[in-house]
Amino acid sequence: MVKVMSQGLFDEETISALRSIFGQMKKELVDVLVVDDPIAPTSRTPSCATCKEAKILAEELERISGGKLKFHIIGKNSPEAKLLKPRYLPAFIYDTPKRNIRYYGLPSGQEFAPFIYIHRYVDWGNVKLQENVIKIVREIDVPLHIKIFVTPECPYCPLVVDQFNQFGLVNGKLIVETIEAMENPREADIYGVSYVPDVVITDPSEYDTYGAPPVERINGYLPAEQTVLFLKSAAEKIASRSRR
Repeated sequence: MVKVMSQGLFDEETISALRSIFGQMKKELVDVLVVDDPIAPTSRTPSCATCKEAKILAEELERISGGKLKFHIIGKNSPEAKLLKPRYLPAFIYDTPKRNIRYYGLPSGQEFAPFIYIHRYVDWGNVKLQENVIKIVREIDVPLHIKIFVTPECPYCPLVVDQFNQFGLVNGKLIVETIEAMENPREADIYGVSYVPDVVITDPSEYDTYGAPPVERINGYLPAEQTVLFLKSAAEKIASRSRR
């Protein structure tokens, strides 16, 4: 759909496509962007490889969208960031009621499309999942921590990210994190991620534990009808543990 360029950020075709998408939005959305320093974010440092670029991207999207998409840019040590508890930087936290859907890293390459599409779902107040899938997702009453490991050039990653983003919109108990594994390799290394997409589902009670033991794991792309069975299984396992 779109092409992110290194200097001008976007080519004219991409700018036109983005303006068309934002022009159809009825709501003004405000994402949170957490960086190391909101005034002068750095780049290529151990704590945040692309914070500077993330801020530039946010400002450019605000301009192209005509204010339909805005970004509240905050520092990692701010009181708001401490409440949101992003686990990696930069952290794009989407404008959802529970702020439960996030992207860690710079959304470039193939990953830019689902980064844009989630704003359409939020604006619509709806998703494009089948009703039987929506029903299963809504019935999950146990919080789940979902970590989706991706890379910018992975062809199937956008499908998986888009799928789980929609799950997170249907059920706010699901913490959905897309993690750009090349920028943020900490957990990808712990889990031995050898190809992407790789989805690790863990118990949210271990949210602060990097590399928490997987409850379920999905390697590669599966249709939503199959994916939700892994979510249901993970919820049942965590519920069973809490009853012991």
